[in-house]
Amino acid sequence: MPIDDPVNCILLMGIGGSGPAFAAIILSRVLNPTIVKTDTRKYLAVFLSAAVVTAALIIMYLGIHPASFSLTLLLLVVINAAIAAYIISGGLCGREEIRNMLGRLYIWKTGWRWYAMAVVFIPAVMIFSLVACTLYAGLSLNEIIPQLSLGVASSVIITLGYVTLLRGPLREEIGWRGFALPRLQYLYSPLVGTLILGILWTVWHLPLHLNGIYPGGMDGFVERFYFNIGVTFLFTWIYNHSRGSLLMTTLFHTSINTTSTVLFIPGVIGVPYSILFYILINISAIAVIVKDRMWRKLPEDHEGVYAY
Repeated sequence: MPIDDPVNCILLMGIGGSGPAFAAIILSRVLNPTIVKTDTRKYLAVFLSAAVVTAALIIMYLGIHPASFSLTLLLLVVINAAIAAYIISGGLCGREEIRNMLGRLYIWKTGWRWYAMAVVFIPAVMIFSLVACTLYAGLSLNEIIPQLSLGVASSVIITLGYVTLLRGPLREEIGWRGFALPRLQYLYSPLVGTLILGILWTVWHLPLHLNGIYPGGMDGFVERFYFNIGVTFLFTWIYNHSRGSLLMTTLFHTSINTTSTVLFIPGVIGVPYSILFYILINISAIAVIVKDRMWRKLPEDHEGVYAY
């Protein structure tokens, strides 16, 4: 399936990436069908606003010209915008369990350092790895400086919004950290629960490696393990220290996907860059495991643990 075609791109990144969110929402609805009072006007306002923004981001990011719109393309844009809008406004809906889960997207009072960790840490490690490997290889920094300039800010902002809503962060986080992690932490320690989740999250991407959407085939999938397992512990660390905020984990996920999308790695340093980046991520993971003593089970009243 060629992903340079707008229809295939929206279909793959939008609907396919919504699996974790759909699973979490459906399971939450089944487990607790209780209906609670909701402000319909507020819900509709948030839904419609999110739908308009999402549709605009899809069109701008993919560079779709109005004259090239087909009925299929229009329907896919509308459907994907509606999915994103439903997830964002779901914290205001009338189903108690769904509202409790998706309402974590609105937990924003977490302290500035968690915003910094969520937004800055991964880009900083990627850029450090890029600069270090560029210098080590004896290349000129002129090879990479243009992409680090403020001149690319507008495209980065559009990419950031598109990536957040369409390519994993928002829709995956609902399933991984919104539904699965707090329940795993009820049953196990953060160490064991995160390890289980890291494996599940990695295997979720296996079809994309097998069908060539992600490069490297099975070798690329094995590389993903090196990164995903380590970074999953960083997700858990942020989640547990930000009152179980899905906003923080979504921002963190977005920083990973966006920086990977906009940062160009010269082929000559591709291997050393990956090695250095994975080493730094896994050292950081070990550090937070030790710091938080993640082998200890969290108390049942912890905000990162599901309250049965």
